Amino acid sequence: MSIRYEAERSDVAAAARTMLETGLVVNTSGNVSVRIGEHVAITPSGCPYEDLAPSDIVVLDLDGKPVDGDLVPSSETPLHLSLYKGDESIGAIVHTHSVYATAVSTLVDTLPAIHYQIADLGGPVPVAPYRTFGTPELAAVVSDAMKGRHAALMQNHGAVTVGDTVDQALSRCITLEWLSRVYLIAQQNGTPSLIDDEELERVKAQQKKFRGEQKKRLRNRK
Repeated sequence: MSIRYEAERSDVAAAARTMLETGLVVNTSGNVSVRIGEHVAITPSGCPYEDLAPSDIVVLDLDGKPVDGDLVPSSETPLHLSLYKGDESIGAIVHTHSVYATAVSTLVDTLPAIHYQIADLGGPVPVAPYRTFGTPELAAVVSDAMKGRHAALMQNHGAVTVGDTVDQALSRCITLEWLSRVYLIAQQNGTPSLIDDEELERVKAQQKKFRGEQKKRLRNRK
């Protein structure tokens, strides 16, 4: 029997399983959501990711009112809704408690440009100040940190990334975890060199160029 927004809820469940399989989360930490017009499909609170079915994914409106699903939505629902309301271009959100990103969040105010791949996150990644999980206060400081970026770290907490699709948001979370690991290793062994803003702009232009060319060639295959 079909359910409302079955494809989107399946995508959310699959992303949650990938987070677990890749070590981005432990147990049921972290959460995933996608926006569907004026509705949001989000992982439930405290449910094992390996067992998630599309029907377990909760659907809410942008004010947090239930639309479909009988489970309690993620404790970080206020964060997700705040980000969606603040930027209509966001199509999906991934939040994790990944090891390296969380470690970096306790050490710096910003993850600097340790590698050019940080350009896909919008540049150096800001660290939002610590606030209690699941609160409007946390949602507010993270939303502020995310302005002009596709990623933010959450002090003593974890990481959050956004994208047009859940696959893009998840890919960016994996990139952020890798960048955090590189930064920590470099810091342990000396003073790392960093990439300046001018070069990051050149990198962004290069990334846009190659993405455009690849899309063109893929279209020509059809």
